[in-house]
Amino acid sequence: MFQLTRRGLIAGLAGTAALGSFGRAAYADTTPYVINTYGGRWEKFWRSQLLPNFEKTAGRPTKLDIGLGNSWVTTFRAAGKEKPPFDVLMTNERYAVMLRAEGFFAPMPAGKVANLADVYPIARYKDDAAVTGIVSPIGIAYRTDLVKTPPKAWRDLWDPKYKGQLGFYSVNNSLAVMFLMLAGKMFGKDQYDIDTGLKKIAELRPFPQVDFSGAMAPLLTQGQVAVAPIDFAEAVALQKKGVPIGTVVPEDGVLMFDQSFNVAANAADKEASYKYIDYMLSPEVQLLLAKEFFTAPTNRKVKVPDELKEAIPVSGDDISKIVTFDWDFVAKNRQVMLDRWAKEL
Repeated sequence: MFQLTRRGLIAGLAGTAALGSFGRAAYADTTPYVINTYGGRWEKFWRSQLLPNFEKTAGRPTKLDIGLGNSWVTTFRAAGKEKPPFDVLMTNERYAVMLRAEGFFAPMPAGKVANLADVYPIARYKDDAAVTGIVSPIGIAYRTDLVKTPPKAWRDLWDPKYKGQLGFYSVNNSLAVMFLMLAGKMFGKDQYDIDTGLKKIAELRPFPQVDFSGAMAPLLTQGQVAVAPIDFAEAVALQKKGVPIGTVVPEDGVLMFDQSFNVAANAADKEASYKYIDYMLSPEVQLLLAKEFFTAPTNRKVKVPDELKEAIPVSGDDISKIVTFDWDFVAKNRQVMLDRWAKEL
């Protein structure tokens, strides 16, 4: 039978420390802290740019959970509130609001997240229930070789000259939900006027529906779609590939893909959670995100460099002008929206 003696224990620890010094850093707590993000460029960026420095701050190794909003909602519900699969969830507010209403998250103490004080008001939630850490502005993209007169506003998409040239998103994408509520707001009573929103979007048919900006990009590249809502980062990526794409900052408001950061109510390591959110809100990380994904910094201390201003047309105090929506209403009416969208569009 193996017996661990004091001398053996000391020798073992010394050996472990030695291995650590020749490999990755040795941590007091070797249990990986799980962080979620998306696949592709997001995963690569997290692994190469963000996690190495955060691990030094947290004093722990990290592990990535790669997925999408829907899958994370399912994972959290399956695990239960008492034992969340990881401690901080980053996702679109469309999904976070559902779990928050079910009691999965808890407010974060402002004193534990120092960079909260520098976040723009539009990004900070009441009672610090969450914080928007990443903002991807959304405008209109158009093919410069196929569209003689580009639209200037969302309302212009109803101009008959764009009939048959438009592309949109399926209701599975947050942008479709935003556009539905925007149509209700522009042509009906308000953003809650779903009847008017659906009726107005139906007037735009025929149009292809895709699930993601990444799926819209090939349609724009091939010319199957000449005008479409898209986040500016995706448009810039197409321009860099030589696709003749122009962008419009709509006169009637910019939309956004947001990423809210939420602390699990029963997080196993809340101190690490606060450190992670503080790290993501820091000027250094916000600038890195802007350079990589052309996102608008939510920390007011960050100034968008001149060379990025064309790719990030909305930043600074102007992000307060971004059109926002009532995601609590969306969560409560989710099934109605899904059913009616499928039936009427």
